[in-house]
Amino acid sequence: MARFHVYQFGNEIALDIQANLLDALHTRVVVPLVPESEMKRIAVRLNPRFEINGVDYVMMTEFLAAVPATELGARIADLSARADEIVAATDFLFQGF
Repeated sequence: MARFHVYQFGNEIALDIQANLLDALHTRVVVPLVPESEMKRIAVRLNPRFEINGVDYVMMTEFLAAVPATELGARIADLSARADEIVAATDFLFQGF
């Protein structure tokens, strides 16, 4: 598992945001990615958008959770190039800025 990679998670996809330093844990902290077409309102700083395989997804930062690493499936995408936006969204959730 790697930070900022997107994995299949059941019928959905999830973005791994856990520090790679903690790979020995049996859980990963993830954020669900929801198709933008299913969203009514988006908080831009809290919910950045990403295009994955031609579909626009929204990072639902406020729904982050720890899940067993064994429940994450195939790697779908690597969003490492967007790390600053992802970290800014989690900072906004926890710090308010």
